[in-house]
Amino acid sequence: MKDKSKGEAPVSKSNEITTIAMGVATLIGGGMGIYFLSAFFALPGSKYLLMAPYLSTIFYVMQYKLTSKYTLLKIGTVFALIMTVINIFMGIAILLTTLLTYLTVLPFKSLDLRAFWGSVFFSGYTGGCALMITKYFIGGLESVSNLWIAGIALICAGFGVLGTSVAKRVLNNMGIRKLKTD
Repeated sequence: MKDKSKGEAPVSKSNEITTIAMGVATLIGGGMGIYFLSAFFALPGSKYLLMAPYLSTIFYVMQYKLTSKYTLLKIGTVFALIMTVINIFMGIAILLTTLLTYLTVLPFKSLDLRAFWGSVFFSGYTGGCALMITKYFIGGLESVSNLWIAGIALICAGFGVLGTSVAKRVLNNMGIRKLKTD
C-alpha cells in the first residue's frame, strides 16, 4: 500500500531487517577495506577520517529508506553487537557513538533533517569516541591530546557532510523512494 501524497511505501518487518542487515554488512565490508588502506597513514585517527564519508553515506541511505525515528538506534545497535565479536572496545565505541548521535538528533522533528544530521554526527562522533576509548581504555595514544581528538571529530563531521550530501544527491537523482516503517 502506497501513500501517494508522500511517495512513501510501507515496509514490512522482514524488509526492514533485510535492509539493516545489508547496510551493516556493507558498513563492515567497506570498513575493512578502508581499515587496510589506513595502514599506510601514520596519523592518529586517519582511519576515521577516511571512513567518515563512507559511514555517513551508508547511514544516510539506510535512514532514507527506513524512515522510522528509531532507525538510527536499530542500525547502530546491530552494528555494535556484530563488531563486539571482533573487539569489545570497538563495539562499545559504536554503541556510544550511536547513543550520542541519537540524542543529538532527537530534537529534530523532520525525518529528513534527522537522517541528514544523524549521518553527519555519526561520522563525527565515531572519530571522537573511538579515539577517546583508545586513549583512555586501551592505551597507546597517551601522547595524543584531547584537542587533537576534538579536531579529528570535527574534520570527520565535515567529511560526513560531504558523504551525506553526495548520498542525498544520488538518491534524489535516481528517484529512489522512501520506505515508511512507522
